[in-house]
Amino acid sequence: MSSRRDLAIGVLLSALAGLVIGTLGTFKHQVGVSAATGAGFPVGLLLSLAMVLAVLTALRVGFGTRWFALAAGIGVVVAVLVLTLPGASGGSTVILLNAEGIVWTAGTPVLGAVVVAWPARRRPGVREAGGILESAEAKKDD
Repeated sequence: MSSRRDLAIGVLLSALAGLVIGTLGTFKHQVGVSAATGAGFPVGLLLSLAMVLAVLTALRVGFGTRWFALAAGIGVVVAVLVLTLPGASGGSTVILLNAEGIVWTAGTPVLGAVVVAWPARRRPGVREAGGILESAEAKKDD
């Protein structure tokens, strides 16, 4: 029963982390690009996508289950989709209809799908213990 409870809590916390990361990335993906001219280097987009990739990969690699990465990925996508909804002015005031906005909106679900679908790599001498990878040498030390 404890492992199901731990999994449920982990999934909820991962989804919450995904919502936070998606919100941060949505507000910062236009950094470095002029809204008036569209010129500039999209450093905000690159850093936002890197942040999503790093967190999802850490959850995928750090735990023996895909559930945490999937929950965080869904959280990111939900945050992006909610913030693309039209505002009082008729269009999204957070995600602009430019190359960076399109890449951010389409790139987050693609990154999430790739990280979650990536096959697990099993190393010799390492086994799964309660969702966390544990080495056989570490087990001998106990």
